[in-house]
Amino acid sequence: MLVDADAPAVRSPDLIDRLAKGVRAYLLLALIALVAGLQGFASVAPLDRDESRFVQATTQMLETGDFVRIFVQDEPRHKKPIGIHWLQAASVSATTGVEAREIWAYRLPSLLGAIITVLAAFWAGTALIGRRAAFVGASLLAASLLLSTEAMIAKTDAAMTAMTALALAAIVQLRAGGARRPKLLALLAWGALGAGILIKGPITPMVVGFCLIALGLWERRWDWMAPLAHWMGPALAGLICLPWLIAIGVETNGAFFAEAITGDLAPKVSAGGEHPFAPPGLHSLLAPLLLFPLAVGLAPGAVLGWKALRAPRISPDFKGERFLLAWALPSFLAFELATTKLAHYPLPTYPALALLCGLGLVRWWDDGRLMLRIAAALMFLVGSLGVIAACALLAGAMPGDEAASARRALQAGLIVGVVMAGAAIAIAASKRLSFALAISVFAALYGLWVLRERTLPEARTLLVSREANVALLRERLHPRLSPEAPGSLYVMGYNEASLVFETRSDVILTSGAKAGADAPVGAAVIAEGRERAAFEAALAGRGLAFEPAGPAVVGHNYSNDDAVTLQPGRVVDAAGR
Repeated sequence: MLVDADAPAVRSPDLIDRLAKGVRAYLLLALIALVAGLQGFASVAPLDRDESRFVQATTQMLETGDFVRIFVQDEPRHKKPIGIHWLQAASVSATTGVEAREIWAYRLPSLLGAIITVLAAFWAGTALIGRRAAFVGASLLAASLLLSTEAMIAKTDAAMTAMTALALAAIVQLRAGGARRPKLLALLAWGALGAGILIKGPITPMVVGFCLIALGLWERRWDWMAPLAHWMGPALAGLICLPWLIAIGVETNGAFFAEAITGDLAPKVSAGGEHPFAPPGLHSLLAPLLLFPLAVGLAPGAVLGWKALRAPRISPDFKGERFLLAWALPSFLAFELATTKLAHYPLPTYPALALLCGLGLVRWWDDGRLMLRIAAALMFLVGSLGVIAACALLAGAMPGDEAASARRALQAGLIVGVVMAGAAIAIAASKRLSFALAISVFAALYGLWVLRERTLPEARTLLVSREANVALLRERLHPRLSPEAPGSLYVMGYNEASLVFETRSDVILTSGAKAGADAPVGAAVIAEGRERAAFEAALAGRGLAFEPAGPAVVGHNYSNDDAVTLQPGRVVDAAGR
């Protein structure tokens, strides 16, 4: 195991050294990740579109007892494997039950995934760069914007990143050479690999495979990987993922794999998928914002990485850095080259980047370099701009007239901005890394609290499905109030899965003309403004009418950038009005 190269004999242990010891370090890191992930965990409504599709599919599994096929209403969802649905189903069954529709119960696997990611990063870092640097990097990762946000979203990315980090952490320990049971570590790596496949298909094996190949070619050493070639490892991975892969292949006659590859994976790699083309470099541009507050270490981490790239290929001084670069760079480059670039794609590389940043900070901070502290403070401030802007935008999306919205946006941006500016000044003035680390983490947690607990839950013009659900309950039109009447809610012109999850799985999403032709007297209805005329015309042809109930829900569907007006009501006999 490499010792912490930054620790000269004359430096006495400080707070970081004391906190980074033993079980205490793991508990503290888990606590930071837990607090960061809990911001908005229960208060933020189901998000469109991916999260709502995931949780609705899990809900239908629990309702039907079919834990092989994945459906959102009657539509097969042949995109991602089953793993996250099984985890969510177990979480919901153990906590609230499917009838409660409590979104936080579906998010528990993601929260656990973020915690495991941080702990695995620290475990890997202790062998690669020393406990002190590993603790600094893992602490900043635990409070980071992207990882903590994925922790409160019920989809695949946090859990997949956890399995990727766990597999690579086990490989790090194997490479360190001091392991008493190399086969056990190899089994752990393969088990995590199999679980990663079952959660998000090829991403975990891609990141792990790129790392091993890059490292082997760089160092021209492969012998230490021998335990990974033992047959028990691949057998364990196969035992984890193959039964379902075989079952879904049989159940769908191979349609799952055909659509997952040609309809989901391939377009994202080569043709933009459902999203517009984004040029290479976007992930690098967003990194300071998404890695906030880890941005404080980006400058020294980049310098350290550059030195490692230029050093002799077998230099013992950069053994840990070589592994971290092999972990991060090939996969990050692959994500940059893919035509579809969603912000969360490079998340599996962030643990390695965090450890590099932690090592860079530890190497140079205690030397008293003022320019490093100023650079760290500036990068912290740049990284915080994303949180500041998001708080302002969400505050402006609260109900009210334009003047009130602008005033709230300005106030939210200024309040968070002042706190972040003060934190940046404190970081620049701090000669002790422990103080700068504490300021960075606490400021980030404050920003996450404002963003996801104070502004996002109140941005009701964006939370259209939640507001429509409230309107249905208020007007006594909610389908769960009439369980004996399946399909008793017709929704036209608004097709988001979040509304299905908020109401009931058999809600009918349709057009105005179709709803007008099919809806019986007494049926509850949500009519979007653009479909209302066709709906009422079709009803009139049957001698029926639409009776609005309460005010319309006016908002913005951010999934397709459409303004929407959803009017709840019921179908009545025109003659009896």
